[in-house]
Amino acid sequence: MRRCLRLSGQLLGTLGVVVLGFAAYLYWGTAMRATAAQQVFTSELASQWSSTSQLAAITGVTDVPPGKPFALLRIPQLGQRWQFAVVQGIEPAQLALAPGHLPGSALPGQVGNFVVAGHRITAGNPFWSLGTLRPGAMITVVTITASYVYRVTSRPRSVPEHDLAALAPVPYHPGESARLRMITLMTSDPPWTGDSSIVVTGVLVRALPRQQGG
Repeated sequence: MRRCLRLSGQLLGTLGVVVLGFAAYLYWGTAMRATAAQQVFTSELASQWSSTSQLAAITGVTDVPPGKPFALLRIPQLGQRWQFAVVQGIEPAQLALAPGHLPGSALPGQVGNFVVAGHRITAGNPFWSLGTLRPGAMITVVTITASYVYRVTSRPRSVPEHDLAALAPVPYHPGESARLRMITLMTSDPPWTGDSSIVVTGVLVRALPRQQGG
């Protein structure tokens, strides 16, 4: 009996170490990988934007391949150095490295709803503090052509995982025709299970030439 208890204790101890190790990898290991990817994405965007012809710059963001970066997302309320490159797509492989743009939703600055999803935990925890944003907070999206500044218009909402109303061209009003230029940011809630989503919406208040907007 004592031997069984001792073996059980050793197994539980080993299991605890494995669980803690896995949790540490999810928090720090994936963050290191995402940080490295973000550095590559940012350098890639800087190279593209500095070498792009004037005609291509006027054309702006049109058709972005899955997994490729096309914008920088900045939210000063989350930190003066808070910045993430945004890639096209919201598949697991894409969100493991960066916040991702929902294909089919509007692009930055367009009429409609520019939808961006990101992890709350893992992948550098980009949207860990998304739920702290309040009306009036500013969100800047920098692309090859412009810096688009959105103002948060409502408090964060917690919506069921499969509720897609927030992704409509007019958030929470499916079927309505869009007239405004909106942004929606979303992440899992609670952090580990993702049974629901935290959703933040905003409206475009100004657009600046990229050289002026940063």
